[in-house]
Amino acid sequence: MNVAIITDSFPPMMDGVSRCAVEFANAYHAGGFGRCAVITPKAQKEQYSFAYPVYAYNSVPLPYSHYRFGYPFMPELLSRLRKMKVDIIHSHSPFMAMSIARSLRKHLDAPVVFTQHTKWNYDIKKGVPTTLLQNLFLRKIYSNIQKADDVWAVSRGAGEYLLDNGYTGDYKVVLNGTDFPKGKADFSSVKHVSQQFDLPENVPVLLFVGRMMWYKGIKLIIESLETLYRDGFNFRMIFVGDGEDLTDIKQMISTKGLTHVIHCAGRITDREILRAYYTRADLFVFPSVYDTAGLVVSEAAACSCPSLVVRGSAAAEVIEHNTSGFLSGKTTQSIANTIKAALSNPTHLKAVGATAADKIYLSWNDNVEKSVILYERLLKQWNSYKT
Repeated sequence: MNVAIITDSFPPMMDGVSRCAVEFANAYHAGGFGRCAVITPKAQKEQYSFAYPVYAYNSVPLPYSHYRFGYPFMPELLSRLRKMKVDIIHSHSPFMAMSIARSLRKHLDAPVVFTQHTKWNYDIKKGVPTTLLQNLFLRKIYSNIQKADDVWAVSRGAGEYLLDNGYTGDYKVVLNGTDFPKGKADFSSVKHVSQQFDLPENVPVLLFVGRMMWYKGIKLIIESLETLYRDGFNFRMIFVGDGEDLTDIKQMISTKGLTHVIHCAGRITDREILRAYYTRADLFVFPSVYDTAGLVVSEAAACSCPSLVVRGSAAAEVIEHNTSGFLSGKTTQSIANTIKAALSNPTHLKAVGATAADKIYLSWNDNVEKSVILYERLLKQWNSYKT
């Protein structure tokens, strides 16, 4: 079965949607499920080197955003996709990607799948100047989504977000996978991480991985750690990632006098080194209620590192409190109390991490296998309409 994957974000941009598109395509191609191709806006001077074709079209950066805008020269693209004999068109964005998908459907006679990944309110409010234009933009988005032949969501929370914002159809939950193998990173990589910062052997290490943006719950983390520090609780915290709010985040850490116990590692692009960070950590702290799925929670689980997330968040859907992870309220004191309770019992903490690896970990190959079953069902329905 041949799939055309359309996405508005792709390397060198490495947000959650981009990573999902890359890893899905990698697993689909490597697993021998069929041919795949990616259609995406081209970053300036970027040279793509993947095992599958990437049809990158000319684009320009959008103001106040890391996204790009453009539209492919359709005759050339259509010729290539017709030779490939596309069976499924899979869009990972409701913006230009979904508009392209709808256009290709007419010419390729193939159904369109749309995957709901993220809450886009923040990016729309930041990038679209007036309320009138924002509303027009949102109407276009939901018009695109409503016209998909099958709608998937990366979590129940992602699906509910659609319903809360005007979508009126059905959706299927298809959880994201992770490219990490199950198991801890090798000793030398973990030792390298330990040498980068002051990480005493018997002091618990907390970890956050993600975009350094306030809406990820980072202020809650810092305030919770300040509470623990003032209470005399010993720990080290590492933030891994980059983002627009990193400078302000560092300033907050400094103002609170926590620079010797909270470290910012910056963006880590080497996946094996990132595995070493998860392996070195005792607890992954991810209090974001913005995210619709916890890719990072699955990564932590792969390394037997349990996660602390906010009760009721999308990331919490896969976690059983005190068994495969830890749930807290969305308050400084609740997070501080949950961290302290988790770290105060190292034996139980390790057991929870082991259960996380068994219950939460999902590979991209597992994701693709489920996706292929859903593709086949959709294609059967699509073909039945024509008979």
